Amino acid sequence: MGQSKPVALGQWRLHLPYNNVKQIVEIKDKLFCAGTHGFFYLEKKDGSTTRLSPINGFGGYEVETMQYDKNKDLLVIAYADTKIEILKGKTIVKNDDIFQKTIIGNKSINHINIHQDIAYLSTSFGLLELNIDKNEIRNSYQNIGPGGTTIEIFSSSVLNDSLYVSTKFGIYRGKIASTINLADYNNWQLVKAANFASKHICSYNQKLYAELDSQVWVYENKDWNLLETYDSAAVTNINVYHNQLLIGVYNKHIIKINGNSKTYQSIKVLSHCILDDREQIWYSSPIIGVVLQNQNGEVNFFPNGPKAINAYQMINAFDKFYVMGGTFKETNYAPNFNKNGFYLFDNYTWTYSDPSNPLIQPMYDFTLCAYQKNTGRLYLGSHGTGILQINNGQAVKRYDETNSPLRKRGGLFNIISGMALDKSSNLWVSNFDVDSSLHQLNNKGEWTSYKLPVNNTSKIAIDSRNNKWIVVQSGGLLFFNDKGTVTTTDDIISRVNANSGTGNLPSNNVNDIAFTKNGELLIGTDQGFVRIRNPNAIQTGGNYDAERIIVSVEQGTNLGGYVLETERINTIFIDGGDRRWFGTDKGAWLYDSDGTTLLHHFTKENSPLISNNVFNIGINETTGEVFFGTDKGLISFRADANAAAKSIEKLVIYPNPVRPDFVGDVAITGLTDNTLIKITDINGQLVYQTFSNGGMATWNCKTFSGERPSTGVYLVFAISNDGEETEVGKLLFIK
Repeated sequence: MGQSKPVALGQWRLHLPYNNVKQIVEIKDKLFCAGTHGFFYLEKKDGSTTRLSPINGFGGYEVETMQYDKNKDLLVIAYADTKIEILKGKTIVKNDDIFQKTIIGNKSINHINIHQDIAYLSTSFGLLELNIDKNEIRNSYQNIGPGGTTIEIFSSSVLNDSLYVSTKFGIYRGKIASTINLADYNNWQLVKAANFASKHICSYNQKLYAELDSQVWVYENKDWNLLETYDSAAVTNINVYHNQLLIGVYNKHIIKINGNSKTYQSIKVLSHCILDDREQIWYSSPIIGVVLQNQNGEVNFFPNGPKAINAYQMINAFDKFYVMGGTFKETNYAPNFNKNGFYLFDNYTWTYSDPSNPLIQPMYDFTLCAYQKNTGRLYLGSHGTGILQINNGQAVKRYDETNSPLRKRGGLFNIISGMALDKSSNLWVSNFDVDSSLHQLNNKGEWTSYKLPVNNTSKIAIDSRNNKWIVVQSGGLLFFNDKGTVTTTDDIISRVNANSGTGNLPSNNVNDIAFTKNGELLIGTDQGFVRIRNPNAIQTGGNYDAERIIVSVEQGTNLGGYVLETERINTIFIDGGDRRWFGTDKGAWLYDSDGTTLLHHFTKENSPLISNNVFNIGINETTGEVFFGTDKGLISFRADANAAAKSIEKLVIYPNPVRPDFVGDVAITGLTDNTLIKITDINGQLVYQTFSNGGMATWNCKTFSGERPSTGVYLVFAISNDGEETEVGKLLFIK
């Protein structure tokens, strides 16, 4: 499904890699597809896709397994966190019984088998019966293993009067009868032992088909007969579709059994396969999404998204939004050899860096970026292979130990751990754990290297006076002033740490730093964040101890507390309205430009946020869309601020027209900071007035009296903060 329109203010949008699909379920004219990192459906008639998530009412993003009940026309969905939903038409019924159940060890739902009114749930801790009509767990068979032990159930099937389950010990059978207690392990019989495990079973045509030790067996008339033998555990699924049986084999073929006839269909790589109502074969792939195989060959489908879930530093460059796709090991700062490259978001579509480019091909773990807009140069830092230079969108040069003073840590990896640009467009680089760990690359391509008191330097922030503030992995910060010369003898270096008089940080474990528009230095640690109001005091002899921000925690009292006092601050981002975004392991927080008023706190529990572990934050300057990089992937929220323009441009008003069913705020962009916005009717009567956050202002579609205005054309007047610039736009409002 395309993303041709900007998301509305206050709305969310998913940006996940949907190419790795593990299961397909056919429901009439749609295919519901469970991916490793996302959930969507595919329209069979035209191949269009729609993402499914909490944004549009579903309970999650990661579907572990699902099953369709044709008789009742409903879909039972089991998520990776064991939450269950029953989808019937447009109604979603939730069941959190297993999710809320305390289980020692792993807790997962592996398979769903629907028989009559019961959904048999094969789980890591036994077999459960879900009564679909009543939406309740009816029975639980958790201790049916040898001697009454708990065993994992991989799948189940009903044949005649018996229930069969597959386990690591093999296939068990229990007779279904009102007089038999299947919770008693004595009522289960091991009918086919396994050396390793049995993962898939399915009844068809009065026979039981089962995968066992990489072999496919058929049970009929109390006898087991071997059907297929494979060298490894390659069977992906055994299922019945439209009175035919399909057996998927990972990198070999699909077996289709119709009555007593058997045919083989060659495939590339699959994770699941189905036969639709037109007898077309569809299979899911861990690489290319959902594949349709018919007489015309193969065609694949999946929603557009970034290449992987990794989302490190983000930046606006060349009118596109760049996301670094690399990672590194936080425990020892070693690379992960991640070849995802970087992703580009342009016109609401994701593309990827070209892995065949000879400059990009040998590089891995891109994590950092810095952009010189005036020269059209973008620098990408990798955690192991140096720096890639991109000019006007094209990769032109790679810097490493062969052509620059950058060096390898321990002779192994050329780790770039920090990058920033100063006012003169010089690039400053942290080269981790080498003798000279700070370098400058000027516009002429000349390098200057600096030795610092420590070598384990990382992130760099540069203030309005061109001073460099550098995070030290072993603790605290370094202040560095090169005096604007390449001579190193006049350099000023000072430490900022947890000691009183030299920073008074709450912790020496600093994760990120950022400067606000008014010059305050924000420092994020594993024990909250602090600010230094006057960072320049570090070189003038003044007090540069950091301070916490105190806010009232109980209205009407003198009780106060520190903002984000004990949160681990992973990242800090200052938006166009000078507001502070914090990424933590407990979600994302937005505070106003003063730092005292909490505007948003997004968590997985109260919003569509994918994960509470927010590692990185970036903002698309064109739209004001805030991107959150988490351990589960990338998701964005359209906020009400973006980067301010240098002068008031042609006003962009969205949505326009405003239709009767629209709920939300109208966005007005193309503004300078703190622009006055006046909205009047065609006769000049003032309807609403506000100021912009950075380059964006918003209108809640209400008059001063709190009512929606009448249908008509309204004028939007923009007046710059100094009164020198004005612009007028028109907005059609339909009540």
